[in-house]
Amino acid sequence: MKNILKYNKWMLLILLFVFASCEKDFMDVNHDPSRSAESTVQLTFPAAVGSSAYVIGGYYQLLGGFWSQHWTQAIGAPQWREIDSYNLQTSDFDERQWGELYSGALNDYQYVRNLAKSNGNWSYYLMATAMQAYTYQVLADLYDKIPYTEALQGATGNLTPKYDNGSAVYDGLITSLNEALSYDYKTFKSSANPTATAVKPGTDDIIFGGDMDKWEQFVNTLKLKIYLRQCYVRPAIASAGIQSMFTANAPFLTADAKIAIFASQQNKRNPCYETFIDRLSGNISMSNTIFSILDSVADPRMPLLINKNTKSPAVYNCLVQGDYFNTTFPTGANIANLSTPVLGALDAVYFMSEAESYFLQAEAIERYGLSGNAKAKYEAGIEASFTRLGATGAAPLYAVGGRYAYPTAGNFENKLQSIIVQKWIAMTNNQGLEAFLEHNRTHYPVENANKPGSVGYVHVEGQFTISVNSATGSLFPKRLLFTESERRRNPNTPALESINKRVWWDAKP
Repeated sequence: MKNILKYNKWMLLILLFVFASCEKDFMDVNHDPSRSAESTVQLTFPAAVGSSAYVIGGYYQLLGGFWSQHWTQAIGAPQWREIDSYNLQTSDFDERQWGELYSGALNDYQYVRNLAKSNGNWSYYLMATAMQAYTYQVLADLYDKIPYTEALQGATGNLTPKYDNGSAVYDGLITSLNEALSYDYKTFKSSANPTATAVKPGTDDIIFGGDMDKWEQFVNTLKLKIYLRQCYVRPAIASAGIQSMFTANAPFLTADAKIAIFASQQNKRNPCYETFIDRLSGNISMSNTIFSILDSVADPRMPLLINKNTKSPAVYNCLVQGDYFNTTFPTGANIANLSTPVLGALDAVYFMSEAESYFLQAEAIERYGLSGNAKAKYEAGIEASFTRLGATGAAPLYAVGGRYAYPTAGNFENKLQSIIVQKWIAMTNNQGLEAFLEHNRTHYPVENANKPGSVGYVHVEGQFTISVNSATGSLFPKRLLFTESERRRNPNTPALESINKRVWWDAKP
C-alpha cells in the first residue's frame, strides 16, 4: 500500500497551530525542531501528539474501519482489498506506521518525560507519560509483543531491542501511569507559588488545552481500559486494579480526548479524510454490518454516519463485508451506487471518547459488582454519541421497551453485549481500531458462523460476517504481522505469527 500523506507538512500544521500567536519567526520549514537536542517540552509534546494522531487517526483508523466492519472495500476499486480480505503482508503498516510511532511519537514523548522529570515539570511529565502509554498499548494490542523495556535506546547504541510480552508491557504501562499520578502536576510555578516546579500548559496541549483535571481523568480511563483488556486472561489483576480505582473514587473522562485543529486546506485536514476520502476517493463503502443495525431501528445517527448513494433517487446501499467483486452494480458507476462514510476535513482525531469512558465504566460496574449505576453509564454513553454527532432522539431508543433498552433483568452476558454493541456503534467512522480490539476481547457483536452466500447463511442484523473474499477461510483477523523493516534490521524480532492468532489478552472462550 502506498502512503501518500504529506507527513512533514501535516506535522508543520501541528507546530504552526501551537505557535500561531507568537510574533517571532521561529521555524525553518525544512527543520523539525521537535527532534532537536535543544527542543522544549512545549514544542516537542504537540509534535509527539501529532505523530500519534497521524498514524492512529490515519492508517490505523482505516484498518480499524474495515476490521470493525464499519467499512468495506468498494466495488471496482482495488486499493484496500488486502485489508478487507485479511491478506496483509509484512510490508504493510511498516515505516510510516510502526516506524513513525517509534522514531516519532514514542521517542518524542520520552524526550518530554526525561526533560520534564529533570526539571520537576510534573504537568508535562503526566501528559507525555499518558500519551506514551496510550501509544504503546495500541502497538501491543496489534502486535502482541513489542520493544518496550529496551526501546528508544538508539542514542546509546541499542538498535536491536528485545521484544517484550504484551503482559510485561501492560504491567509497565500501569507502573508508569501510577508514578506520573503520584507527583504534584496541578500546582504551577507562579509568583504565588515560587517553589513549584510544574509549568502550566497552554495552546501546546492540543488535547485538553492545559486542563490537568482532564489529564487525570484521561490517565484513569486509560488504566481502566488496560485493566478491562485483561479480564479474561488475568482476572485477579484486572479485578484488583479496577476495584482499587473505584474505591478511591478515581475520576474518569467526561469529555473527549481528541485533537480538533484541522483546516480545510490540503495537507491541513484530518489525516483519514486527507488520504482516504480526498486523495483516494471511491475506495471505501459502508459495511452492511453496521448499516443493518442502524437501519433496523431507524437510528437518528444513521444519516450523520452514512451517506446515501449519489443516484437519483438517493438511497442507502451498503455492501456485505468484503463483497467487492459483486456483479450486480453497473461497471463504471460502482461508487455512485454505494453508500460511503460521512467524513470531513475538519473531523477530530479521537484518542478516547466521552462515550467510550461511560461504556468502560458500565462494564466495570457490572463485571465486578461495583458501586455505581451501570444502566445510567450505558445510557450516558449513548447520549454522548448522539451529542457528538449533533443527533437527537436517543432517549426513546434506550427507554424501557426501546430497541437499545438496557437488559436490567438479563444476565451479565446480555448486559455486556448491549454495552459493547453500543460502544461499537458509537465508534463508527472515528475509533474503528478500538472497536475492532473490543470485538476481539468480548466477541461482541456476535459473529455469524457462516460466510455470506454459503449454505446455511442467514443474515442477522449487526452480526459480524467473515469477508466474502477472506484469504483465511472462516477465521477473523486478530493482529498485524511483524513488519518487514523490523525483521530485516532487528534479529530479536519474533517469528511471524498468523494474522488469525489471538494476542495474549484475547482469551474469552
